[in-house]
Amino acid sequence: MNIGFIGLGIMGKPMVKNLLKANNTVLVNDLNKEAETELVNEGAQVVSIDELAKQADYLFLSLPNGAIVKSVLYSGEDSILDKDEINIKYVIDTSSLTPNESLEISKVLEEKAIKYIDAPVSGGEPLAITGELSVMVGCDAEILPELKKVLQPVSKSVIRVGDVGSGSVVKLANQIIVNTNIAALSEGVLLAKKFDIDLNEMFEAIRHGLAGSAAMEAKFPKMIEQDYQAGGTLDINLKDLKNVTSTADTIGLTLPLVNQVKEIFKSEVNQGNGSNDQAGIIKYFEKINNM
Repeated sequence: MNIGFIGLGIMGKPMVKNLLKANNTVLVNDLNKEAETELVNEGAQVVSIDELAKQADYLFLSLPNGAIVKSVLYSGEDSILDKDEINIKYVIDTSSLTPNESLEISKVLEEKAIKYIDAPVSGGEPLAITGELSVMVGCDAEILPELKKVLQPVSKSVIRVGDVGSGSVVKLANQIIVNTNIAALSEGVLLAKKFDIDLNEMFEAIRHGLAGSAAMEAKFPKMIEQDYQAGGTLDINLKDLKNVTSTADTIGLTLPLVNQVKEIFKSEVNQGNGSNDQAGIIKYFEKINNM
């Protein structure tokens, strides 16, 4: 199958590699020319937006925010919907947007007979590399079997959680749970440090109990090694937390924990640490404790 892909960042680039390993034709277009070159060496084809719109059956997006998604699809100067010949039947958007943004984009694409699927992913760069992402899909039920085939090379699970917009809601819920978990893990690690506990032994002692989680498995070792190379940056997760709180505000929902965690992330980003991994949030707690 012919797959178009726009967004060759931390998540998008390994996803393209896995799509190529499954013998798909993958057409890429991105501002990051180094990423394009790297993927050409893996078998991808760099094409113009015109050619992508004309040749791709499915278009994957992995972009930083809703404004950029809209620009690529229809509001920018060189957008997909501007093209005279459009073959694309499905837009599979793995970006993290608000539910309202997903619904707006879906309505615009529907006028061109293009199905929009909000398909945000969870698992960070490590699972993007291994092709084991969890995909939470908002789409019509009848197209799910076809979507699962297309997403199979990049995913461990593809779960339809409802109609368009539902995937975005579940991703926001996912981000609440993950980032609050990492903040709590940071406080636990600091407490242990104060008592000179061996952190490796602590990890082994608690990882298989009730405190254990995928977030702990991914982030506790990074905290032990003080390795904050990003699998999921503070910048990106702050954006997601802002999407959570803005969405909650539109429906009158009070979420005190996520608001506090958002402010902690914001503080670290304002300190110039936005490119650090989420595990780097521990630096905030170290600073306020003079550690």
